[in-house]
Amino acid sequence: MKKVIKQDDILTLDIVDYGINGEGIAKYKGVVIFIPFAMKGERIEAKITYVKRDFATAKLLKIIEQSSLRKDYPCNRFIKCGGCNLLHVDYGEQLALKRNTLENTLKKSLGEVKVEPCVPSPNTLGYRNKVQLPFGIVNGRAVLGFFRAGTHKIVSITKCFLHGDWLEELIEVVLDFVRKNDISVYDETSHTGLLRHMVARFIDNKLCLVLVTNGDTLPHYRKLIDRLKEKFKDFSLYLSVNQKKTNVILGDKLICLKEGDFQIDILGIKVKLSPLSFLQVNDKVRDMIYKRVIDECRGSDAVIDAYSGVGILGAALVKHGIKEVYNIEIVPEAVKDANALAKENGVSDRIKNILGDVSKELPKLIEKIHSQDKRISIILDPPRKGVDKNAISALTNIPYPINLIYISCNPATLARDLALLTKNDIYAIKSITPCDMFPQTRHVETVVLMSRAKD
Repeated sequence: MKKVIKQDDILTLDIVDYGINGEGIAKYKGVVIFIPFAMKGERIEAKITYVKRDFATAKLLKIIEQSSLRKDYPCNRFIKCGGCNLLHVDYGEQLALKRNTLENTLKKSLGEVKVEPCVPSPNTLGYRNKVQLPFGIVNGRAVLGFFRAGTHKIVSITKCFLHGDWLEELIEVVLDFVRKNDISVYDETSHTGLLRHMVARFIDNKLCLVLVTNGDTLPHYRKLIDRLKEKFKDFSLYLSVNQKKTNVILGDKLICLKEGDFQIDILGIKVKLSPLSFLQVNDKVRDMIYKRVIDECRGSDAVIDAYSGVGILGAALVKHGIKEVYNIEIVPEAVKDANALAKENGVSDRIKNILGDVSKELPKLIEKIHSQDKRISIILDPPRKGVDKNAISALTNIPYPINLIYISCNPATLARDLALLTKNDIYAIKSITPCDMFPQTRHVETVVLMSRAKD
């Protein structure tokens, strides 16, 4: 059968919808075509880049009729660097796009569902508190940047509009140090060169800088410390040693070159972050979500945070009136940090941090708490891979009234897990609310409130 379209064809297309990655969708003679950076309602000219039997991808060449919701963007690396998907889209349209994409993803597993409007981020630029940038060589010079989408080719940057001015200053300092001291940059083909990545977090005017290295020393590092002192009042500097041939960024060995005080306040909780601590990248949206969770847990006698990390949310729950919190976490270092955090904040008497697997610890905990006739809320905030199937099984086999709160950063695994939880009408969904943790990108955070259906 002759193909309707072929690679390198140039077509005039009408964009009728958005895809799950925020790209425009056109239909041409029965073939669905995905065109990044095209907007719904536009007529465009595009070049076909990839063809399969019933879909294709294309590169946007020219906008013939432009959407009124397309906006100018400030970044000269947009489209090239792969960091943003939606910088060209009006913010209100971004929120609608994310809501609709989430709803369509959930429909495939759940049927018709109601998704609330997407909660906007107070800041749409300069909101990120963390960055991970690979080192590379461009035109014979060391650079920092992002990998071009789908490649390992570096697009160099001097600033990023998703971060504050601190990043521009940091890039300038680090690259000046690297170039003046002739520090080598990692080449993944030959597995040679020292500097692999720069990982940095900046919160409350405090900087934590980690240089990922293919070796356990950094020549002339005191010169870097002196330069950082000129720009940043409070900072720490670490090496993360990663000598493996891997795409994983951080290594297993951490070396402190300069220690700084990286204690911050989150909803009244004193949190001392380590370079390896997980924390959401958007402080204001994180706090909005945590406040929503706290409000939903009011009236509960006990709360179980099933993927608790270092225990920040659990401590905040206690500070805001919950009498009893149980944190379950499988990473020993995180449990150790959670114990220290509870002690530092004076809430150790009302928090129990449990090292273990959610699927094993959760049923035992619920049995214990329910035997005391206490009302229970359970928080699920898993990584992108979603909730472990054994944990889902444990939740669906619980015969007691449960208030369930699911926080997700991945609509696909959320859809899978909600389908399992609502199967046979075990749990009922009360509300689904997307929250824009990641403006200018296709990603979205979602808060789902649930309870056992018969309760």
